[in-house]
Amino acid sequence: MVRARVAAGTDVRMGRRRDALETLLGPLEQDVMDVVWGLGDATVRDVHERLRDDRDIAYTTVMTTMARLARKGLLERDTKDLAHRYRPAVERDAYARGATRDVLSWLLERYPEPAAAYLAEVVGDVDDVTLDELRRAVARRRADED
Repeated sequence: MVRARVAAGTDVRMGRRRDALETLLGPLEQDVMDVVWGLGDATVRDVHERLRDDRDIAYTTVMTTMARLARKGLLERDTKDLAHRYRPAVERDAYARGATRDVLSWLLERYPEPAAAYLAEVVGDVDDVTLDELRRAVARRRADED
């Protein structure tokens, strides 16, 4: 089993994931996680009721997806009661930071020139606070290399 880092010092089991792109959630997985993150604690029925408002989805599909997310380490499953309860195993922000870091690292390793060029292009669209943080990160990186 491979572990994908989600946040500094936090490992999340990601099954047989081979690279950073596979750690990303699919559309249904993302919707399920959004519901569970919003509720904090949920049964399959809770999630199914929320999702079926926007789509035609089978209860068993939600159940299978939640079980898969638990196997990946993104949900914790409490099996004490008849209706299993699920809680997020990782916070939304930690998942987002980890997924972003993993994907950007993957892109920069495999396609360094186009990835860096794109990042430089979009930096102009960020606010001053974010731009200052990027500058500090570059300065730290250069200091580490010296």
